[in-house]
Amino acid sequence: MYWYEKDYIMRLIHGISRALAYLYFGKKMEDEEELYTVMGEQCRENNDYLRRMVDSGQINAAEDRLFDLLENTVWDIEQKTMLIISFYDYVNGKKDEFLYQASFSRDEIYSGLKDALALIGREIPDYLRIREAEGD
Repeated sequence: MYWYEKDYIMRLIHGISRALAYLYFGKKMEDEEELYTVMGEQCRENNDYLRRMVDSGQINAAEDRLFDLLENTVWDIEQKTMLIISFYDYVNGKKDEFLYQASFSRDEIYSGLKDALALIGREIPDYLRIREAEGD
């Protein structure tokens, strides 16, 4: 994949995150403090923990922890949705070299976002979806 394709995917994922935040909460991603008001204290603490894991290069482990939280907490759907959006937008903001070192890709960010939303009964609207390869 060429650099401009990766940049395009990165911008699409960020755009999807922004659109989902606005669609579900009527809030803009640029105001992270406002978005955090959707999360309860425990959800925010876990979000911060996941970000520290990502920063230390443990993206796969952080994603596993995210899915565990989604399956095993009693947080409402809004909190879980915001945790998903926050996590994948944060990972998407990392440089390609960092993702490569952590054995993670932009494609995995998109598929993880889609799978995590599906787990809680939400989805990326068709008009926001990244065109997926035939046969997937």
